[in-house]
Amino acid sequence: MGFNIVDMDTWERKDRFNHFFNNAKCTYSITVNLDITNLYNYIRANKLRLYPTFTWIVSKAINNHKEFKMALDEDGRLGFFDEIGPSYSVLSDKTKVMSDMYTAFNDEFLSFYGDMVNSLNSHKEDNNFKTQFQKNFFIVSCLPWFNYTSFNVNNEGSSPFLFPMVTWGKFFEENNKIIMPVTIQVHHAVADGYHCSLFFAYVEKISLNPEQYLK
Repeated sequence: MGFNIVDMDTWERKDRFNHFFNNAKCTYSITVNLDITNLYNYIRANKLRLYPTFTWIVSKAINNHKEFKMALDEDGRLGFFDEIGPSYSVLSDKTKVMSDMYTAFNDEFLSFYGDMVNSLNSHKEDNNFKTQFQKNFFIVSCLPWFNYTSFNVNNEGSSPFLFPMVTWGKFFEENNKIIMPVTIQVHHAVADGYHCSLFFAYVEKISLNPEQYLK
């Protein structure tokens, strides 16, 4: 879990960071309806589960860009992790209360998928099951009960949260395609709309060509 300190004196984003971190403090979210038809068919054909599969896909996209892996260390210095993994929400069938779990990212899809499925199954059998959290995480959440057109989380923490949050809703059929709303929320100090466009483009690329990536 390497952490790379940013040299603020030479960093090309220094002025943008200072503006949105100190003056115009803000996060923002972008929601896109993605075509997951090929991915949906691949998942059904290979008897996979959507939640861990799509969690790996967004984790893969997040880890492609340092802008999504930034944080402050214990001394308040800005840097970025070599790799971050998803902290994801799980609903208890009994209590209907959410729990948060963590699975370390693995570039090999099937390895990550197996780890996350094992954690999901363990929690289903015992709602007291916990996973060990790490500092290098981003947040994943799924709202499978409804589709939506926008989604936003308002942070009230005392310390800045620079990691992204990725959410998706219920998929639906439109023009013979399976469509799913996907949202990314980021801190404007570290990522602009351009970086979000790269995230969505990569998620779409995998979703359109699952047989190439989900081996």
